Amino acid sequence: MRTLIDGYNVMFAAGLMGRKFGPDGFRRVRTRFLNDVAHKLGPVEAHLTTVVFDAKKVPEGLPSRTRHKGITVIFAVNNPSADEQITEFIQQHSDPKRLMVVSSDNQIKAAARKRKAGTSTADEFLSQMSQAIEKRKEAAQEARPEKPSNLSEEELAYWAEEFGDLERSGELKDAFKRDPMFPSDDEIAQIEREVEREDRERRRS
Repeated sequence: MRTLIDGYNVMFAAGLMGRKFGPDGFRRVRTRFLNDVAHKLGPVEAHLTTVVFDAKKVPEGLPSRTRHKGITVIFAVNNPSADEQITEFIQQHSDPKRLMVVSSDNQIKAAARKRKAGTSTADEFLSQMSQAIEKRKEAAQEARPEKPSNLSEEELAYWAEEFGDLERSGELKDAFKRDPMFPSDDEIAQIEREVEREDRERRRS
């Protein structure tokens, strides 16, 4: 499903509007919003998402249509407002039933319902995104391999150093020329004799 977002409408619902910004400050807030949307949607959904912003002129250094972390970003300079640009997109969409329109604007929601497109208010969309990012964080933590719980960081460092020296000295290759993972019968017998000898010495002491 493709998603069409009324950019400033959702930014207002997220509490990012309503303050006085200089041109650079406003650009940073908009960029942060797009970063959040891309991060919360994930790479696949981001590439299926379009965000439309009101604009009398294109922001400096940007075209009217660009990409931001997979998201298609459109500045509605060729339309009186983002609302009319979004409505036009809805009317022209070849498969509106597979379109989700995100806006709290009544005109946009009415246009979406008329073509049987899905709708989501700005608040609903922000809530869904927050839940999605939490699930991804939990999944990432569960997939992360755990370090052995019976060894401390100091112990791990110690054994890494011990075996690192052994490997660098070439002793491992000399001891197991055939395959260090599969010792020969003679090597196994030698190991057993060493264990028995150490056990006898421990009993004497």
